[in-house]
Amino acid sequence: MENTLPLSQADEKLVVRHKEILSKPIRIRLVQTDDDAGMQMKWFCDELQKLLPGITVKREPADDEPPGIHVSDNIHFIMVPKGEYLEIFLLSLLGHDALAGQDMGIDADELNRRVSLPVVLKMYVTENCPFCRKTLPKGLFLAGAAPTKIDFRIIDAVMFPALAADDNIRSAPTTLMDERFRWSGDFDMAEVVEMMAGRDPVQLGHETLKKMISDGGAEAAAALMDEYNTVIPAFTRLLAAEKWTERLGAMVAFEYLAEKNPEIAQKAIDGLWESFDAYDTAIMGDVLHLFGVLNQEVQIPRIQSVLDGQYPESVKKVAGEVLEALAGA
Repeated sequence: MENTLPLSQADEKLVVRHKEILSKPIRIRLVQTDDDAGMQMKWFCDELQKLLPGITVKREPADDEPPGIHVSDNIHFIMVPKGEYLEIFLLSLLGHDALAGQDMGIDADELNRRVSLPVVLKMYVTENCPFCRKTLPKGLFLAGAAPTKIDFRIIDAVMFPALAADDNIRSAPTTLMDERFRWSGDFDMAEVVEMMAGRDPVQLGHETLKKMISDGGAEAAAALMDEYNTVIPAFTRLLAAEKWTERLGAMVAFEYLAEKNPEIAQKAIDGLWESFDAYDTAIMGDVLHLFGVLNQEVQIPRIQSVLDGQYPESVKKVAGEVLEALAGA
């Protein structure tokens, strides 16, 4: 559908006022969908390029993800930034140094020293929310100060009601960290940093671990579990994810883990086996593949039970191949 809503005159003037400081080449990424939200973001980016010729928009189709305007690898606007949000969005285009240069009462160097584990922060906002516009720069500061550690996602709760419902959002702003911690309304920067710095690896959420692995951190994820001698619960979830690309990344991390710490890898297998019968055919086959990666004879009774049970032939074929490999090892 064609979006006919123009930028307000105030928004156009705001963009033009930033034309000089945003004259350097800037590249952003637009994940597109054909629904109303996706078309609004497309239209916004089209208008932005007309007003700011230095901006290049890389457009790509969504792959089981919502549409979004990705300013950098770690700053994502799952919304159409307009009104007071537009000024905040334009600030983010200036780069991480500009964001980290805001006065938020904490030093960027101290933040990086204290925060060692990666984190995904999600902030749900609404269009006419004064507290949202006050809180949002704090999240952008964190993302600018620690771009390799903090992934920040700003989500319009009204535009994406399904995402808001999944995260049980009842008011705005609401900020989530690792699917375990949440702040309703404005948050205290020192408190959030303290929570980031004091996290146990077991507390890493699904989105955080997925981001870590997808960014090339499969070996780092395995090393983390090896160091703390534990399976991160979100890791087991990724190994059985419906999306193949998520499973693939987790399987690569499993290979590293099986090499570094077979006992912990075995615990991950145990967790997967408990839910084996609930998986679809493709996931069953991948779990059996992990049995082969671990390469331990203790797995043989489980594999044999698949061959003897009521499972699809494609699953039994994988089980037979894995069993043959273990027997010949």
